Amino acid sequence: MREFLQLDLYQSKSAELEKTVMEVVSEQSYRRSSEHLDGIGSIPVPKSTAHRWVAETDCDKIDKAEETLDLLLADGTGYKRRPDEEKDINNRGELPVAMGVDKEGWLKPLGAFSGKSWDDIASCLKNKRDEDKPLAEVMISDGEPGLVESLADLCEEHQRSHWHLVRGLNHRMWEDEAPKRERDSRQEELAAIIGIELPEEDFDKVSEEDKENINGEVEKAENDILHLISTLKEKGYEAAASYVERASKSMFSYVHRWLRTGIVTPRVSSLIERMMREIARRLKRIAFGWSEEGAAKMTRIIIKRFTSPKEWEKYWKEKLRIEENVVLTLRSIDAEPPQTLGR
Repeated sequence: MREFLQLDLYQSKSAELEKTVMEVVSEQSYRRSSEHLDGIGSIPVPKSTAHRWVAETDCDKIDKAEETLDLLLADGTGYKRRPDEEKDINNRGELPVAMGVDKEGWLKPLGAFSGKSWDDIASCLKNKRDEDKPLAEVMISDGEPGLVESLADLCEEHQRSHWHLVRGLNHRMWEDEAPKRERDSRQEELAAIIGIELPEEDFDKVSEEDKENINGEVEKAENDILHLISTLKEKGYEAAASYVERASKSMFSYVHRWLRTGIVTPRVSSLIERMMREIARRLKRIAFGWSEEGAAKMTRIIIKRFTSPKEWEKYWKEKLRIEENVVLTLRSIDAEPPQTLGR
């Protein structure tokens, strides 16, 4: 029977129990997960055991992207890692995350990397594509230093997140010691310049005249950006002017792409922002003292489980050896009459 069920001789756990533990610890701390498992099913899994199972599992493995993705999304979050004075490692860890959006609009995890630079991450992502194909058509980012320079070559185009763009101008002008009224005014000006709306109807139904008008709007907006940069320089706001000038190269990629192909590209990175909040909740609010390997592994489990539920279930179906070659059918239940208690 053991051989028929494909069970190891001294098996300490079932794959089904391992799957349950992985899903529970991805949402709450190891201590609470242990209490939760004992409470809902009298499953005695100590937190140290659950931690060891997570360290040993390969359920966080992320498959290679077979086709060029529509979008590449990249972001990072901080977490409290385990310090090591001998290795000069403090408790401020950084966790970059990369995800994609396929042609059907589904999120696809690409990786979570702790203790690596964006250059290192770019090298890792290059292994997830064929040499003659870009990883994605468009990268959407918040303009984090190093991110764009390292990952832009993996994609055909780059679109700056408009929300981060306007928000970042305030910080750069603060560095230039600009008064708040001036900062607010320039933020409103930038938001008005970049706010070009695309038609809601299908691309084929938009007249050539309307497309030409949109193209004219882009040209005017690009000229307005140049005027804004000039004004910032004249007032001595060098950091702000340099910030807008660097960002101007990818402010209107979404419009140019739509005019060329009819494909709508998001202007904000809200898809990955929501996932980063979920990751931050697990890594920052629930626990601290992570190792770099543990933080990256837990993050890969989270993004794989929540962005690729089909791949998650497929992995466990293969590990559980669910081949659907045995079908059990319950036909009837016979209840015995209750026994009469004697005096």
